Amino acid sequence: MTKLVDTVIKVLIYSILFAGIWISTGRYVKGALKRNLYSYRFKNRGNGKKDSKFTAHISLLIFLTLNKKGKNYVFIFILISLALFLISLYIFLSLFGTSIFFILISAFLGILPYIVLRLRLTNLQLEGSYEAETLIAELTNMYKISSLNMIEAIDKTIDSLKDCPHSKKALFHLSIAIRQYRSRDELQTAIDNFVASTGTEWARILGTSIFESIAAGTNVSTTLDGTLSELKEIKSIIEKDKRANNEAFTMVKFVIPVVYILSIYAAVKFFGFTMQKFFYYQFSTALGIKFFITIIALSILSYGAMFILKKPKFDY
Repeated sequence: MTKLVDTVIKVLIYSILFAGIWISTGRYVKGALKRNLYSYRFKNRGNGKKDSKFTAHISLLIFLTLNKKGKNYVFIFILISLALFLISLYIFLSLFGTSIFFILISAFLGILPYIVLRLRLTNLQLEGSYEAETLIAELTNMYKISSLNMIEAIDKTIDSLKDCPHSKKALFHLSIAIRQYRSRDELQTAIDNFVASTGTEWARILGTSIFESIAAGTNVSTTLDGTLSELKEIKSIIEKDKRANNEAFTMVKFVIPVVYILSIYAAVKFFGFTMQKFFYYQFSTALGIKFFITIIALSILSYGAMFILKKPKFDY
């Protein structure tokens, strides 16, 4: 326990030290980063180079979940992930020495920000998918009213959408992008981002219709009407699956903490442990810590899986 306290104190001292350094020099570092990012963007535009797939993926993930855009946010995201990995690794190695188990747990903590953003994106996509019927109905009506002018229809749909916050935000960003695009590739990227905000088959069909209407002037009224009809047909099936999943997962989510509490009761009642002895072995020995961390990690993964699966997407 003394070793744990010493390690925590060291981490706090180092954190305060780095915080002090950042407060005194942070504005200079930010200025240098902004200059480098500006130079990087200028060179990329001049050479026609694109960002790496990793950078583009993280940038899109941050944009869709936090509504933040720019290379500096990707840098901050990577910095936080590395800090979590290195700090947790330092604590574990200081307390228990070198172990593959603790290196893997530190790596898990390092990718935790990515997992959180992915879960948040999944939740946003899930909620947005249930706005499909209203979104497509409004867009179809506005498209016909606007004499098949898709750009004008999108703007009118943004104004008329109610109780559809996810679709409204996605359409707003799409509207800005399609008014600024200079090539088919840029238009395709803007529509891909719109589709990714929901991640459904109906969004992909809608995105394709928007692209064909804007890029080629194609009349997509029939496609929009057909998509809306199919969504209405599967609505009752999805609602039935959603009710069944909610009932099952409501029962399961209480099992995990109950099982851990029952393990404490069983140790005291049947194996001659005292509460003090149980918590000593659980939190003051390497094996106990490994077991507890495994329980926490598996619980997080289980709740994450339940969070994703408990409600089906509104999709084909």
